[in-house]
Amino acid sequence: MELRQLTYFLAAAQTQNFRRAAELCLVAQPALSRQIAALEAELGVQLFKRVKQRVALTPAGQEFASYARNALDLLQQGQQAMLRFQEGQSGTVQIGCNRSLATVFLPTILATFQHDYPHIRHRVRVDPTDAIIAMVEQDEVDLGLIFDPVAHSEMVIVEELFRQSLHLVVSAHHPLAHAEPLTLERIIAEPLFLLGEASRLRKVLERIFTQRGLAVQPAVEIDSVEGLKEMVKQGNGVTLIPPALVRSPQIDSGLVLAPVADLTEEFIFALVYKRFGSIAGPARQVIKAIMAAHTNRVL
Repeated sequence: MELRQLTYFLAAAQTQNFRRAAELCLVAQPALSRQIAALEAELGVQLFKRVKQRVALTPAGQEFASYARNALDLLQQGQQAMLRFQEGQSGTVQIGCNRSLATVFLPTILATFQHDYPHIRHRVRVDPTDAIIAMVEQDEVDLGLIFDPVAHSEMVIVEELFRQSLHLVVSAHHPLAHAEPLTLERIIAEPLFLLGEASRLRKVLERIFTQRGLAVQPAVEIDSVEGLKEMVKQGNGVTLIPPALVRSPQIDSGLVLAPVADLTEEFIFALVYKRFGSIAGPARQVIKAIMAAHTNRVL
């Protein structure tokens, strides 16, 4: 069964005349007649009754006509959807994201984006940075948001969004909340609350501790950024994280964010997407929105 057969059939059903139907379809009448005959043979039923110069739908033809109209309507909707997809107005975007960025950073971006592009859907996979880069390479995701990319791949483009140094985060009631100057050695004398060993931020901290010759035994390890901040807020421990992972309301409601005098190294937050091949319209729109949102951002 072919699309043109359905088109010819519906034109004949509307005009009740093969010649006029052929004119509407810009095809010779014998060709239209052959295609309708082939459709009837395939379905195993007679769709039209031939009466002199006119044709009329048989009961089978009347029932099939509703299916044919629905099929063509669906195809037309599909064509319109593909046009919107090409224009980046609809579709699904697969996003890879670090756990910490998925908690604080990504929701703000998607909230704004969905307001502007309500017909674009998002599927977010939460994984470590190296895994996200591999997923972009293998077309498992369209783009990724990562922290501290250290592996380099010729298959992907890594666009730096911004840089931040690590800051101390403590409860507003902690002795270090208003202490100056703050040094790393002074900070690690306190109970240290950290993300789990698999997180990129934990690896960054371990690298810093090793470079400074510091041995650290965390008092608490947790795989949730939100859980980490809540434990710091409620307890006596401290942690070190980039400011981007702390929302302003949290600072106002019991947490203090403070720079560390001898911890000035900056770490990259980046967008990653594939270098070769085409990028679907919806994914291009997300990439453009992320880049535009952070072009002039000061953190």
